[in-house]
Amino acid sequence: MPTEIRCKRIIDGRTYNTETATHLGHYDPAEFPYEEDLFKTRHGAYFLWKFNATSDPEEEIEPLTPERAQTWMERYCTPEMVESEFGEMPEAGDPEARITLRIPDTLHKRITALAEAQKQSLNAWILRCVERCAAGANKLEAQNDNK
Repeated sequence: MPTEIRCKRIIDGRTYNTETATHLGHYDPAEFPYEEDLFKTRHGAYFLWKFNATSDPEEEIEPLTPERAQTWMERYCTPEMVESEFGEMPEAGDPEARITLRIPDTLHKRITALAEAQKQSLNAWILRCVERCAAGANKLEAQNDNK
């Protein structure tokens, strides 16, 4: 990020101020006199500060939706920076579904310890158990179909 960015604009009745917002990322292509910086206001709105250093320098602020801010970060920031802002991203593959599972505290403690022992998150550990169980059920079904 440049030493100090000072830019404030009012767009659609909302203030976007680089001095009071949190800086999230910087993009500065070496071959162009142009740069962008992503910010987040204290109320959670994202915006880009754009600077064009051509013969007629100008700076601009562009409000972004959270989806566009995430896409920008995915393109120009490290995965760790993206996940620190938007949370852990799912692994590539099938779309995910979220379920809620209620279990006794004692079972929760036991499976948490098992997951930690295997250096896995609890979610990953449970997913592997369910996958193994589903694979076993598929084998059982195939055996029953062959009878």
